[in-house]
Amino acid sequence: MKLFAACYTGLQKRRRWLVLLLLLLAVGSVWNLSRLKIEESIVAMLPDGKSRAAKDFELLTKAPFARKLIIHLRAAPGAGVEGLLAATDRLRASLPGELFSNPVSGPKDMGTSALMSELGDYMPLLLDRKELQQIADQLNPESVDASLAADVTQLLQPQGIALKNKIRRDPLDLQRFALQKLRFLNPFPGIRVDKGHFLSRDGRSSLILADTPVLMTDAAGGRKLLDAFHRAQGQLPAGISAELLSGHPYTVANAETIQGDLRVVLLASAVGILVVFVVFLRSLRALPVFLLPLFSMAAALVMVSLWFDKLSGITIGFGAVLLGITIDFGLHVYFALQLGDNSRPQLLQAVSRPVLFGGLTTLAAFSVLLRSELPGQRQLAVFAIAGITAALLLALLVLPHFIGKREENTGLGRANNPASLYTRRPGLRWFVLLSWVGIAGFCAFAAQGLRINGELRQLGYMPQELQKAEKRLAEVWGGGRNRALVFASAADLDMALQRNEQVWQSLVEHKVQDESVSLAPLLASRQTKRQRVDDWQVFWRERRETTEDLIRAGGQKYGFSSDAFSPFFSGLDNPPKDLDIETLQRWGLGRLLDNLLLKDNNSYQLVSLVPDRPELISRLESELATLPGVTLVSQTRFGKELSREIGIDFSRFIIFAGLGVVLLLLVLFRRLPEVFLALLPVVTGLVVMFGAMTWMGLELNLFNGVASILIIGLGVDYGIFMVCHDRHKEYLASSRAIIVSGLTTLVGFGALVLARHPALHSIGLTVLLGISASVPTAVLVIPAFQKKAG
Repeated sequence: MKLFAACYTGLQKRRRWLVLLLLLLAVGSVWNLSRLKIEESIVAMLPDGKSRAAKDFELLTKAPFARKLIIHLRAAPGAGVEGLLAATDRLRASLPGELFSNPVSGPKDMGTSALMSELGDYMPLLLDRKELQQIADQLNPESVDASLAADVTQLLQPQGIALKNKIRRDPLDLQRFALQKLRFLNPFPGIRVDKGHFLSRDGRSSLILADTPVLMTDAAGGRKLLDAFHRAQGQLPAGISAELLSGHPYTVANAETIQGDLRVVLLASAVGILVVFVVFLRSLRALPVFLLPLFSMAAALVMVSLWFDKLSGITIGFGAVLLGITIDFGLHVYFALQLGDNSRPQLLQAVSRPVLFGGLTTLAAFSVLLRSELPGQRQLAVFAIAGITAALLLALLVLPHFIGKREENTGLGRANNPASLYTRRPGLRWFVLLSWVGIAGFCAFAAQGLRINGELRQLGYMPQELQKAEKRLAEVWGGGRNRALVFASAADLDMALQRNEQVWQSLVEHKVQDESVSLAPLLASRQTKRQRVDDWQVFWRERRETTEDLIRAGGQKYGFSSDAFSPFFSGLDNPPKDLDIETLQRWGLGRLLDNLLLKDNNSYQLVSLVPDRPELISRLESELATLPGVTLVSQTRFGKELSREIGIDFSRFIIFAGLGVVLLLLVLFRRLPEVFLALLPVVTGLVVMFGAMTWMGLELNLFNGVASILIIGLGVDYGIFMVCHDRHKEYLASSRAIIVSGLTTLVGFGALVLARHPALHSIGLTVLLGISASVPTAVLVIPAFQKKAG
């Protein structure tokens, strides 16, 4: 293009301004890096749009006990229960209050004394018709006699004096029906209470639950939290161990892994590219080409820091890949100016067209990510677009002024062009084409088995210690953290309670109420409470006289006075008290209430936990979908929904990126045969990548889906240069430039393979597969399809 040749001529005498520009860019990037906030979790790679997966993820973050700190203490064989309980109290007392607020190791810490003394007064509001029928079945001489005999036995025990008033108020122990309602608030089926502590059924594990002001996505705060826990843990006696389970250890593990990977990947990428330069270029004239991607990355960081408040560490890790992409433009300009057979302005005019269109096709491929619902992919798109744009401008406007004079004897010339090689060895052309068809065909067949995986846990770094700790928690306490959620929402509390009761009724019909957690049995709507009170009053009007006779006769048998149980009968006449949120809080259930009743400025949400079994979720989903304001969120279904949306996004990205690339190729070449040739590296790279992934047992996920965009952008660059090389052999040295640029790209992605974090490793490995096929296709297959060199 004449524009860049004219710019080169015009800027020849103004190199100092170019140097000043580069210095300003370097200073600006350093200043921006000093204030850049890095997000070191995978939050940036989770949906935040309006899709179903995004809405489900937002609700999953509200999961009860997901925001709680759970400390699981375990006693070694031989350690007694007394020692375990003492160690539990000791650990709870040593946890710093500014990080571990409201620690609870049992009902004694929850202030539940009022619950036991007052619960009986609220039975009219708690018992439904089914439970009243159970009471009616026990109002016979045999059952009443057995209840009174049990009362006598309790009164003869040492604690009998303390139980006297309770027995007078409830001689038939009807309060047990109300107590059964409390079991539906228990998220841990394997829990029991021993001496005021939460204890496992085998007596070898205890629990401490606590709140914390530290956000789960706060890596620095999470590290302080873990350090404080480890200090407190160090005070435990021998034979007692403790594990902290929450989102914080996961966040810290991911943050530290990403930090370590960034150091390793960026260093390995820079060193690898330097080695490629030393081996293949062997000239100080190539040093500006080596510096070009560094300045491009600096420009990208400046742009992204202005666009986003926080930058994902995974996006920065992509910088290693950007080094391998942006250096391609500099390499093509360098080889054209060093090995071409014409004046520098003419060479620059010739090379600028394929470089510019190669950059535009890569930009078109990355631009489709701007519409992604994943903020991390949008960050990556802005980062790549800024870096590639900077690389294009630097390669075409700045780099030519810092490359020394042309080398006269390079040892490499057009004789090394594959087209010339095919002329000397015609059989080699067919060998290359048949090999290409065979490999591409095999991979295309294998790619049909490629699976999409939306499981979030596989996208983050999960140390084995954490995996084992979660498994132990589930085995001992029943896996209370892995359930589906049902949200009943409304603008006012009473409507939300009504909808929550409808949800509960559905769970009862499916006979999973004993495996579920819900407030519905305890906290009812106004309509339900009125109905229960009416049923209670009718029940006792019909049975009061008979019951009085049975209790009086039985009382005489066991020596009770005639008015011993008058508090019970007078209580039947008392108007029922209202059972509301304030009552539950006074009973010490406020912390459980905070997890199951959510309130914002505009609405109330009641949360129920249900078993996350696929067959049950499938049935419930169809039923609950008919209830207004009710939403079912399943972690299992969320993974499937995310997989589906990954597939949709992937297809959309491929289509739009492909259309953009094809349109640019039509503008550049204006001939369909040359367009098809330029697309060969893209198609081959994608097919081989997908086929190899299937053969290696890899799955398409949120991260390696980006690899397809990279293959499109890079593969078409190689295709453009090889097709343009056939047009302008006297100006370009594309074969060698593509080989070297392919190696630098492989080095950039190869560095990502060294990463321990699954996201970075996944991107590196999959693109490595695609580029390994794109480069040979461009250098060997495209010349095999072109006319024989003369």
